[in-house]
Amino acid sequence: MKVGILVLVLVFATAFLLVSRSDIVFAYGDDNVTVDVSVTSLTEITVTPSVINWSGITPGQAGGTVNVDVKNTGSTNITNMYAFVTTITNETDRPYGSSYALDYSAGAVLTFRNESTSTYFWAGRLEWNWTEAISNTDRSDIDDPVGEGFLRNASAAFYWAIGNGSGTPTLGQCNDSLAQFAIEDDPDNGTIESRTPTVSDITREGGDTNFSYFRITRSGHFLDGSCVAVGWECDKVYFYNFDRRTGAFNATTCTASDWITAGPMAPNDIEKVTADVWIPKGIPEGTMKPATWTFVVT
Repeated sequence: MKVGILVLVLVFATAFLLVSRSDIVFAYGDDNVTVDVSVTSLTEITVTPSVINWSGITPGQAGGTVNVDVKNTGSTNITNMYAFVTTITNETDRPYGSSYALDYSAGAVLTFRNESTSTYFWAGRLEWNWTEAISNTDRSDIDDPVGEGFLRNASAAFYWAIGNGSGTPTLGQCNDSLAQFAIEDDPDNGTIESRTPTVSDITREGGDTNFSYFRITRSGHFLDGSCVAVGWECDKVYFYNFDRRTGAFNATTCTASDWITAGPMAPNDIEKVTADVWIPKGIPEGTMKPATWTFVVT
């Protein structure tokens, strides 16, 4: 009898446990953590690629387009952006007549456009006076002509001339308020018809110790919308746009100088710039002097 009672008790206990475990309810507690992150103000851009190379380009041809991405890697909106190239500091002496490509700045053949236009502008094209008189010219549209030369792109050349307006046609004083810049509409073919430059729709907007700054608004001319800086010694002319430096070179004196982007570029946005090089005829064989292309944002 005792053995039977013990078995009955064990069976009853096991059944009770099975029934009781099915009724157990597990309770979970929860709580929240607030995540608060503060980002400091940082104005920064990253330009890629950091090196651009064109090689084996035949004079009289373009090098081919290359895309350059300017990315806002900072934490603030970018309002405006401009760029300049070190042509003037690379090419301090007149290279014409030299047999060495290193005497020419690579920046002088660099052109580019932004996303909103199909027009390419020079990053900083430098042309120098000819030391011998150019034949078949008519410079009657300028006062006291003191310099002349050719603006050369990949396919053509355009005759230009400058005057100091001083009553004394000698080198110098081209940063004076009377200085003039004139350029031909037609590609040069050696005739007087293609070497009759005009000052039409070219406005001098100011000057400083080093340059006179001119704005070109000649509809139909491939320089329409460009700026031209004429050296005070009347020995060189510098074509540019998208450059808004101040200081020794006061790019913004020319009101045609534009921003690459008027913004805003939010953090992580990218502005795509398309670049090319135009190699004029008459450039020596070899590697030109490397130039630095600088992008600046506000």
